[in-house]
Amino acid sequence: MNSQAAAVEVKGLRMAYDKKLIQEDVDFSVAKGSVFIIMGGSGCGKSTLLKHMIGLLAPAAGQVLYGDTDYWAAEIAEQDAIRRRFGVLFQGAALFSTMTLAENVMLPMRLNGPRGQRRGEQRERAEHLLELVGLAPAADLLPNEISGGMKKRAGLARALALQPEYLFLDEPSAGLDPISSRRLDELILDLRERTGAAVLVVSHELPSLFAIGDDGIFLDAVSKRPIARGAPKQLLESCDHPFVQAFLRREAPPEATSE
Repeated sequence: MNSQAAAVEVKGLRMAYDKKLIQEDVDFSVAKGSVFIIMGGSGCGKSTLLKHMIGLLAPAAGQVLYGDTDYWAAEIAEQDAIRRRFGVLFQGAALFSTMTLAENVMLPMRLNGPRGQRRGEQRERAEHLLELVGLAPAADLLPNEISGGMKKRAGLARALALQPEYLFLDEPSAGLDPISSRRLDELILDLRERTGAAVLVVSHELPSLFAIGDDGIFLDAVSKRPIARGAPKQLLESCDHPFVQAFLRREAPPEATSE
């Protein structure tokens, strides 16, 4: 389910904390119905880029375009409307510990759902989403009663609560065992097919990158610029940048191999 129409575009983005440059000259577009991977080594700014895209951090320069609207140049009301089209899964799932899984999934509906939607309707949708991610029997459990993999799936169900056009996943496979990670990859692909959302994933988990990525960008912590663009499998086959090759092949970077 991969259309060539751009769902979101990033143009000339410059990211910095005070005077500390994180990345600059970041340019890419994400096609509707595609899985786009933000790759790179630790500390290169992957999660920071995601935060710029979902409205948590303002860029030092550049644009984040949803359709024809530059998010950071828009009025607050328009920004709010754009954010309601987002679904976000944070690294630790960020479930509220005193709420059941169903209550966690219902929370976005209570805060930003359609006016007049009854609690019974919200509960019904929450149960449907938990069923999609294989957690229907756990709807009334608390987060501390389930495994890490189940928490990630519950967080994904909550991210889908408002039928998002854009799904942002920050290290969804981090900390999971290989079987749970593979199941989550399969779930992400299935949800992409079901919803048609543009999915943006921050990850350095190589099996997941190769399994789900349709396109991507590789950020470099040294040059502080993107150094490659393309699907992870494509970059493995054709990118001649030594650091990209070392990263994707789990080899020592070039500078570490020199005498």
